[in-house]
Amino acid sequence: MQKFTKQQHQKFINYFNIKENPSEIELDFFKKTNFYLKFIKWIPWLRMVWVWNSLSMYSTTEKSDIDLFIVTTKDSMWINRILITFIFQILWVRKTSKKHSWKFCLSFFCTIDWLDFKSWKLENDIYLYFWIIYFKPILDYNNTYSLFLEKNSSWADFTLYNDTFSKNKSFIKYKKNYKKNIFTLIIVIWGFNNILKTIFLQKTLKSYKNINKPYWIIISNNLLKFHNDDIRKNIIKELI
Repeated sequence: MQKFTKQQHQKFINYFNIKENPSEIELDFFKKTNFYLKFIKWIPWLRMVWVWNSLSMYSTTEKSDIDLFIVTTKDSMWINRILITFIFQILWVRKTSKKHSWKFCLSFFCTIDWLDFKSWKLENDIYLYFWIIYFKPILDYNNTYSLFLEKNSSWADFTLYNDTFSKNKSFIKYKKNYKKNIFTLIIVIWGFNNILKTIFLQKTLKSYKNINKPYWIIISNNLLKFHNDDIRKNIIKELI
């Protein structure tokens, strides 16, 4: 069972310059996130959106972006990715290579079947451990955040951070329970998600190949992880 000491937690806090409370800049980032998520909250296959990295850890600067992790229902990851990317693009708030600060980075999508991070954790993965603790859910449908914590408690002991998880839940702006409806049936009957996957997967794999298939990028049926770098190995060396 993965667990880290208070001393190791303090090292993590010092390493990333994590503050106890959000700054004015970070409060503005959260306001912006709450505002723009209203443009996607209607999507019936969406289950959770949380912020992570610098914003969730209160360690941002004026040049920071807003990292979003998006969880979808089974067999709807690609349609969610295309829809959300398109919406954020036409709203001019999606991060690009030239426009970074105050923009949304859409680098993580996964299905509800992939909520357990055990499959991709490293040995002594202190970064992943505290990454989970600092996640701030903004949109949480069908109590997906609680399910996420339950799944990852199978390999990590988070008992010292139950109060933190309770505080994290206070960030939830959009919450409801979705039931199966006509929109869900459309995906099943027409296989629209698979059509989009077929169209865009080849382009995605080509880009992946062109950058020499770095280990930190994952492209699978249940996970799309596009973040530019994975610093976990370095963090383990520094902090363990």
